[in-house]
Amino acid sequence: MDNRIDNIHVAPTSERRAEPGRFGQALRTAATTVANGLASGVALAAPYVPGGTVLSAAVRGAVSSPSRPAGATVAASLASGTAATGAAGTSTGAGGDGDILEATRALQQEAQVFNVQYLQLQESMQRESREFTALSNVMKVKHDSAKAAINNIH
Repeated sequence: MDNRIDNIHVAPTSERRAEPGRFGQALRTAATTVANGLASGVALAAPYVPGGTVLSAAVRGAVSSPSRPAGATVAASLASGTAATGAAGTSTGAGGDGDILEATRALQQEAQVFNVQYLQLQESMQRESREFTALSNVMKVKHDSAKAAINNIH
């Protein structure tokens, strides 16, 4: 029985180019929406935060032109004496100030909650690290003791 393999022909590879699908477009849309929401939130808090106007300009510039560095947008904004504001803008009416204050307080409360969660995570990680170190030290002493006992037998 002859099990000889005939000549193998390997076709050259070609680069596959896929058209962007609906999923890619949905991700782009979601990312844009989140970025615009973030920029609007920063713009709302900008008047109440030291350096908030510069931060707002940087975020707005990064969102509006992602290919251009945010520093260039901030520099251009500061040079012209203007600052980027959120899509909602800032209102000087009595009702607008109350809304901005409420939004700022809500953002601060949310930031406090995140800070507490972050501290809890840090404490948990430190506790796990201490437990791991203690267990590792105990196992090393046990190993070294067993090794010394075996070496003493010979």
